[in-house]
Amino acid sequence: MVRGDRFEEKPHYKYKVDSFKDENGVEVSRQRPRIEVVFRNHAERYDPKTNPEFRTYGLVDSGADVCFIPRTIAEILKLELKEESKKESIGAGGKFTTYKTEMYLEIVYKGKRIGIDTVDVMVSEKDPVGIELEKNILIGRKGLFDKYEITFNEPQKVMNFKKIHSDRHVKK
Repeated sequence: MVRGDRFEEKPHYKYKVDSFKDENGVEVSRQRPRIEVVFRNHAERYDPKTNPEFRTYGLVDSGADVCFIPRTIAEILKLELKEESKKESIGAGGKFTTYKTEMYLEIVYKGKRIGIDTVDVMVSEKDPVGIELEKNILIGRKGLFDKYEITFNEPQKVMNFKKIHSDRHVKK
């Protein structure tokens, strides 16, 4: 990616429509700040045997410290889940057990990949039953928000990103 390219400097995303059943079993649709992402175990080039990747959508969550992915995705990526990294996490659904590890993150904008970096990620000990994996992927602040100033425009249902340069100033 060429530095200064509009794709890297100021991507903007429209919210994606999420459909789910409410507590009464009624189908509900909501627009949410989801972006297309690619996960790999390491930054190195994709290799299905040694460095597989997983491309999906994740919810950009300014309330989450780090990224969160279901265990099934961690297994596909061959992430190392160490017993000593196990801890209790708290989310919207209550307390649950997770493993802390790392993965490489790319965001996708207009079909082009933008490398972010290796980021911390929490992995669920068990995947929730009956919920789509994509609904359980959070893109937290650490990593992405260090590289971009992100503005959520709720009335227009869009997110605007502005690249933060090494001098820590946002390019206008």
